[in-house]
Amino acid sequence: MRSYKLADRQIMRATFTHLIGPQKGELAKFDAERITIGRAQNNMLCLGDTARRVSSHHAEVTHRGDQFFLRDLGSTNGTTVNGRRVVVSELAHDDLIEFGAGGPLVRFGIEHPEKEDQIETVAKDLRRQDRIDSQSAVRDRSTGPGGTGSRNNAALIAALAAAMLLGGVGGIVASSRLRAPDPESMSYAEIADMNIPSVVLIRTEFDLLDAAGQTTTSEARVGTGFIINQSGLIVTNRHVILDWEYNPPTPGITGRITKIEAMVPGHTFEDAASAELYKLGPDKSVDVAILKIGAPSERFARVEPEIARTNPGDEVVVIGYPLGLDLLQWTKDTTAGPSLSTGIVSRVGHDFIQLNLRAYHGNSGGPVINRKGEVIGILTANYSAAHDIALCTPISAALALVKSEMQTRGNLHGRPSARAALLAKPQREVLAEAGF
Repeated sequence: MRSYKLADRQIMRATFTHLIGPQKGELAKFDAERITIGRAQNNMLCLGDTARRVSSHHAEVTHRGDQFFLRDLGSTNGTTVNGRRVVVSELAHDDLIEFGAGGPLVRFGIEHPEKEDQIETVAKDLRRQDRIDSQSAVRDRSTGPGGTGSRNNAALIAALAAAMLLGGVGGIVASSRLRAPDPESMSYAEIADMNIPSVVLIRTEFDLLDAAGQTTTSEARVGTGFIINQSGLIVTNRHVILDWEYNPPTPGITGRITKIEAMVPGHTFEDAASAELYKLGPDKSVDVAILKIGAPSERFARVEPEIARTNPGDEVVVIGYPLGLDLLQWTKDTTAGPSLSTGIVSRVGHDFIQLNLRAYHGNSGGPVINRKGEVIGILTANYSAAHDIALCTPISAALALVKSEMQTRGNLHGRPSARAALLAKPQREVLAEAGF
């Protein structure tokens, strides 16, 4: 057998595919070492005068060796890669770049035109070698029973017999070590059927206020949430509701919520239900918020509150709305429909569960579900420098907020004894009383 090694070439091309806006569907390709991006006409990737969220000279992409780097050039509305705001970030193939919140969205790609030519050349060489080997085999068989062909056949039969023997022994050993399938494990289709009806698209509108309390601008953010009981409680991320706490535009600026809406799968946004803020954690370090909608819900997610039952290597499912309304508009959907993706638990920490999967803005606040169909966490963050690392907050953090609110409301109604009893109860009993 011959081995072939491709020559190391540094010729690579950056591509940008416009996903939304007037340039939707257009593809731009560059092989320059520096690509300038912005609204001004003198940029290599000009996003146009209509892109009001984009600065005149917004960002640049540089090519160093076999890597591409994105750098924000001090733009007014920032640059995000896969939903996370960045100043400098290494880019990977299929990364999604948004220039300004709500601005143009492009898919970044990397082409290797020279290596494609080389791969074709190697493929031709391999086909040529296959023909030569076939001709040699024909010559060997023609030498007769006592020739090289017979000796090769005998050796082949002996090798196959040894392989079968070893395979049988190995199979016995492996079967004794492998864990039996979990009878409670569900297929991905079953998990989707059970959980998708409870996963909602959340849209928050808010005003940004200056030190005098005057409105400077009005903005909106989208994310994912999921219904956890019949009374209509919804779990999501705090940063989906209070974006300005995590991405402060200017020192001294604060925010004020003006509207929160939740869109149930299968409904249009015109049918979105009004939601109220039910409970927040004590500060932004606990990135969890509980909302409430007025209508009772017949479909809600099951939860697994014990983090000790989650282990590295467990398969998980994430359901949510990647890219929010942008993706729904791009796919020309008129009703809400969440997406499902899969991953693996990489590590179980104290405050976060680390996952091996890709997540995008819009996924924030969505449920992370085990193979039993139970929610184990809330998808919270990912890293722009490590695209396949995502973090989820254990669902116990959300349940603690619900329990705290139940205690507070019980105390406000003059039932301190009931509050004390609630404090002493196990987590699962509290969930049962809350309707989980």
